[in-house]
Amino acid sequence: MAPQSYPQGMTLHTIGYAALSYPSLAPELPIPLGNQLGVLQRQPLSSQIRMMSEIGSQYLSVLLTYQTSSAPHLHDPTNAQYYFSDAFALLNWLTSNPDVAIRCAKHPTLFKDTIDKLLNNNLERDMKACEATRTGGMTFEADFGSLLQFVSTILLRREFLPEPVHPRIQELVPKLKAWKRKYSGKFIGRVAERLAAQIASPESLDLDAVREAQAESVVCGYVGCAIKKELLACGQCKVQRYCSTEHQKKDGKFHKKICNKGLIEDEE
Repeated sequence: MAPQSYPQGMTLHTIGYAALSYPSLAPELPIPLGNQLGVLQRQPLSSQIRMMSEIGSQYLSVLLTYQTSSAPHLHDPTNAQYYFSDAFALLNWLTSNPDVAIRCAKHPTLFKDTIDKLLNNNLERDMKACEATRTGGMTFEADFGSLLQFVSTILLRREFLPEPVHPRIQELVPKLKAWKRKYSGKFIGRVAERLAAQIASPESLDLDAVREAQAESVVCGYVGCAIKKELLACGQCKVQRYCSTEHQKKDGKFHKKICNKGLIEDEE
């Protein structure tokens, strides 16, 4: 059975290349990651769920390594990639998958680094100053809101974060309330309001309901099977899941080509 098909000529390769090879673009599809994510987010939810599992299976480990690497643009505050890189944009989309969110929470520095950036008193000014360095489909508001959204999603997996999750996280609450007022009715404002409540009153969250909803973002990796319960995780990538060893074996011919492979030459 064929793997998940991707829209408008995109492949696992073009998505990974755009996320991990800034500032170059895949020659066969010279479209920045922001534009590709925009197309992916308009696909039916059932297709997005399968694409998240495939993309996470192939790229999650290298995305985490890359995002915390010594790549110069990730440490240059005059470059938008410093605040919200293409790799981070793909990670943020993938965190709708609970297995990806847990891996991000377990990472030793990713969450802390994101909070540190949000605590910068000049964050808005500095991010806006980087407008010319943003790639296609990315804007200040989208990047800023997505940073907040990432923190909100990872906080739902608080038990996998170190304690304390961040020694200064409470300092974010007045900032978030100010952003809620300033960006009222916009993406940033809505996420800021939700995140402020998560930090100030974590006991008020109905985590069981949230996690149950997130569990709907996982389905058996054998295309054509719609089972979502009692799934077994691949022992290597720990992202792709299957309802049975039979379906895992049937999908094995395709999955072994992408499992934890990172950025490789495109293969049909």
